[in-house]
Amino acid sequence: MLIRKLLPFFMAGLLILPAFAFSEMQEIKDYKVKGGDTLWDISNKELQDPFLWPKVWKENPEIKNPDRIYPDQSIRIPLYLLQKEGKEEAIQEPVIEEKTAEQAIAAASPELAPVKINPIVYRNIYLASGYISDFISSRGKITGSPEGRNLFGNDDLVYVKTEGTVNVGDKFYILRKGQKVFHPVTKQEMGHITEVLGIAEISKFEYGETIARILVSFQEIETADLLDTYSAMEPPVVIKPFRKPNVEGYVVASKNLRIMNSSYNIVYLDKGEKDGLQAGDVLKTLSVGTHRVPNGTLQIISLKNNTSTAVILSSTDAVTAGNQVTQLE
Repeated sequence: MLIRKLLPFFMAGLLILPAFAFSEMQEIKDYKVKGGDTLWDISNKELQDPFLWPKVWKENPEIKNPDRIYPDQSIRIPLYLLQKEGKEEAIQEPVIEEKTAEQAIAAASPELAPVKINPIVYRNIYLASGYISDFISSRGKITGSPEGRNLFGNDDLVYVKTEGTVNVGDKFYILRKGQKVFHPVTKQEMGHITEVLGIAEISKFEYGETIARILVSFQEIETADLLDTYSAMEPPVVIKPFRKPNVEGYVVASKNLRIMNSSYNIVYLDKGEKDGLQAGDVLKTLSVGTHRVPNGTLQIISLKNNTSTAVILSSTDAVTAGNQVTQLE
């Protein structure tokens, strides 16, 4: 009699189990690799976070080396990571902060509170934007990893070889020599774009090896990338209204910087500090053809003596090498 009463519940359970199994299956997506794909790009496209690539790699144990995937290869994308991240963000409880006496007074009397001025760009964009240089100052390089990988991201451990003595806790910028830059008009060589890829910290010494941890990565980091001494660099804070200097020059190179799930158009100019430019300056760009046509505005974020780096604030079409730079009216 008891078995007869429980039988409907047992049958209902059998019907529900396939639904749960199907739900779990739906959390994995089969992705066919296209030419030029990397796990970094795939994670960014499918999971909206390029730094999840190690978890994609973990889901595919047949991939022995994460920087070696091939067109038409099928890999599994753990979509449940995207779902879980969304749920975690949704259930986060608000953090209640206790106010100091000064903060309480400022809240009660807004007119007494100091006005906060934000930097012209976020710190990571400022660091990752890079610059033009004749040479890269280097104190060492990445030589591999304990896991035998050649592609690295946040929190990964890497072997490093350094010049001179280093100590646990020492930090280094991770650099790479990028494209060679030639002036679009004079054709004169100007140097290379120095790409700042991230920051590493010496973690430990083990079996004759120096091991560092990658504290933050702005893009893919690879074996043979260079190390340079770390010094705190903060983006400039500039009070509005921004200057609009009377400077004439050229965009000599450009790149699309992908960071924090967003895209930023970065350009490099043939004018710098010696030409009177300052961080925060706003300029206009012109596309040069049969006619000179305004196509964007940019803001200087860092400078060298003869060159500068700028972020595009607005544009009607791509701002590229050969575009002129002039005063914003």
